[in-house]
Amino acid sequence: MSDAPASPSGPHGAELDEALDDAEPLSLGRRAARVAAVVAAISIAGLWAYALWGPTEKTFPGTLTDPTFTTQAEAICTDTAARLAQLQPAYQSQDARTRAAVIAQANAELAVMLDRLGAAAPDPDSKDGRMIHEWLGDWRTYLGDRQRYVEALATDPSARFYVTEKDRRQITEPIDFFAGRANDMPNCVTPGDLA
Repeated sequence: MSDAPASPSGPHGAELDEALDDAEPLSLGRRAARVAAVVAAISIAGLWAYALWGPTEKTFPGTLTDPTFTTQAEAICTDTAARLAQLQPAYQSQDARTRAAVIAQANAELAVMLDRLGAAAPDPDSKDGRMIHEWLGDWRTYLGDRQRYVEALATDPSARFYVTEKDRRQITEPIDFFAGRANDMPNCVTPGDLA
């Protein structure tokens, strides 16, 4: 008869074998994989924490560094918005002729607004100046779209209003983003009189 200890059997024997396996040192590859997994998990948790609770003040692309123009522009646009509010919205017009006449009046007010904004704009040789002049150029393109709509209504009462695209978006999107979101000029966004 042998005096060697019997090997463990049953459900507790399997647990003992696993405990003995875990007591063995990890290979270099397994240790590196565990360290990499822990570092990745901590990094992901850190990124989420920063995204959710990090700095709340975000500077939008297109935000002007000098607020001088935004103050002047908002005053000009507010004056124009008040004038446009006195007109009946074009979408309430009973017929194409009346609609075209109202849009033409609004376009004239917007053209004056753009001239005043252009006079207040800094030279385009600075970063702010370049952004402002690009924005004014987009505005003039949009005004041209509105004027083409007036001309189309003269010959086709069912004409539709089409807006020029810029970077695969309607040009009104960058106009409104620059004015309303990036630079706190809410009255300088495109009017909703045609909706």
